[in-house]
This record gives sequence, structure tokens and C-alpha cells, in this order.
Amino acid sequence: MKKLTRFVVLTALILFLGITGGGYAEILPPYGEGQIGVQAVILPAELTLYEEPSRSSKAIKQLQYGDLLIVVKQFDDWAVCTLGDSEDALTGWVEMDYLAVDPAWYQAEEDTLVYAWGDTSAPKVALLGKDMRLAVLRTEGNWIVVSLHGAAGWIHSENKVVRQDGERFETSIMLEGMEETVHYEHIVNSSLGIEMDYNYEIFLRHSNANSERFVSLYDDPQHPLNFLEVTFIAQDAEAVAAAISESLSGTYEITREPCILRNAGNGTVIDALRMKGTDMMPDLLQSVYVIPEDNGCIVATMYCTFESAEGFGRQMNDMLNTLCFMDSRSR
Repeated sequence: MKKLTRFVVLTALILFLGITGGGYAEILPPYGEGQIGVQAVILPAELTLYEEPSRSSKAIKQLQYGDLLIVVKQFDDWAVCTLGDSEDALTGWVEMDYLAVDPAWYQAEEDTLVYAWGDTSAPKVALLGKDMRLAVLRTEGNWIVVSLHGAAGWIHSENKVVRQDGERFETSIMLEGMEETVHYEHIVNSSLGIEMDYNYEIFLRHSNANSERFVSLYDDPQHPLNFLEVTFIAQDAEAVAAAISESLSGTYEITREPCILRNAGNGTVIDALRMKGTDMMPDLLQSVYVIPEDNGCIVATMYCTFESAEGFGRQMNDMLNTLCFMDSRSR
């Protein structure tokens, strides 16, 4: 694998000190100076914001399904959250089990049916209109499981819009809790067996039979610092993830966690947190996604400078969540 020692992606800035484990964890700012935590969305119909991490504590406010807040700190099963980034924003404790922290989002591009479970014969529980957005909980085969008014709903992946290679369109994504319109170009690479979208106003596409690379328009294309590269490796995903982890661990302190991409499904993400044996962050933020595929795996590598994480990092992460596998390939 080329450039194995430089590997990895930008998304797990929020995982720098591990928000999924027990015990105390400080969540580092993922979006640059001025941000105090990571965005989360309320999953149940109602959730209480408490004064202390206990249900017997004083209730501050009743939060509703779909409300957005900022997770500042985690302690075991509880999190300190704030309802805004101003100094006087309401702050309290909520139970982590009822939050989706920095989730992927399913955005309907056409009228989309939602089922009670993963079967087209199941009751239809909702019809999403165009541009409606729901937090993704997980994927199950050809089904995307979303949070729907305090419950779970199943959306079949065949609901997605079919686009041609080079087709351009606009849509909205969430950046720092705000909707932003982006202009995408759809790519189809039958050699890799993938489709995905990239923001052509920010990135330049470099394509060949072996990889898709999206380089910042502001970088030197021969020596870029901010780019996303997607390739296919004809090896078992677990073996590839292990090799990448071993290579990176010689230079960096790393984490290796399960992940879910909105369209491509389950995989592994490996993040270089800081230089090995120090508290110093690397000059280049790196992460690698390894997604199992037929006869091998897709490896998506993102590189991003710390100063650019707020912009390029989130853009590349949203691009990566558009990645999906084709039904057939000429590999």
C-alpha cells in the first residue's frame, strides 16, 4: 500500500480522548478555536437536562426529540451538555445512551418511505419529503436505520437517487450545527466499484483506475496537505486494518474503533492522535477508514492540517459519507 506511513482520515477529531469508553474523558474542540465540544442530537421523544449526573437531581429543562446540543465532557454514562456556545447558555447533565454524538445524517433526496423494520412488507411508519434529515443509528445490510421521533425507522438503500458520472447538483449539509449549501459532483468509478460525491467548489478530482483523489484547490497538487484518497485493496479488511495500525503506531499514539459510514456501512477507523510518547499533536491530522468489500476492502485516507480541520475536515467527512458500493464492477 502506498504511503502507508502517512495514513489516515480526519473525522475522529472527536475521538481524541475517546468518548465511548467508561470513566472521565475530555472532548477536544473538533472545529477550531471558539468551539467547546461536539454536536449531539436527542434521540428519544423527551430527555431531561439535570443539574447533576443523577435522575434524582434537579431537572433543569425537558429536551425534545431532534434538539441539538453540545457535549462538553463525559463521565461514565453521563455527559455535561450546553444548549449553545454563548457564556450564558443553559448547561447541565444528560444520559449518554439517549444521544447520538456527531452522527451521520440521512438526507432524503426524494420522497422516501420509512419502514417499521428491515423488510419492505413491514408497516410503513413515515414518508420523508425531499431534504428532510434524520440521524443515522446504524446500517443493516441494504437498510439504513435512522432515528425517527424517539424510535427507529428503516430506509432501504435503493431509495437513493441514481446519478451519472460527472453529474452536478446542490444539497445541504450540517457544518457546526448550521445548514450549508454545497455543490457536489457525482463520481462513478467502476474499477473501484464505488460511487460518491465531492464538493467541486473546494476540491479538484484526480481519478484513475486504482484510486480517486480529491485535493484542495488551495494546495499544490503535487504536494497537497489537505486531500481525501479512496482506493481498493484486494486483501481482507481486518488484515489491512491491522497492518495500518501497526505501521502508524511506530510514530503516533492511535485509536482503532468500529465505524459506520452512512451509505457504505460498517468498517474500522484508525486515527493518529498525537506523536508517540508526547502530548504533541501531529502537524497533519490523519485517519483511515477500512470498509469491507467483495474480495477485499475500500480504504479511504484523509489528510488535513490542524488549522484546516474546521473547513476541509468536515467537508471531507461529509463526502466520505456519500460513498457507496456499485452493484457490479469491472475490477
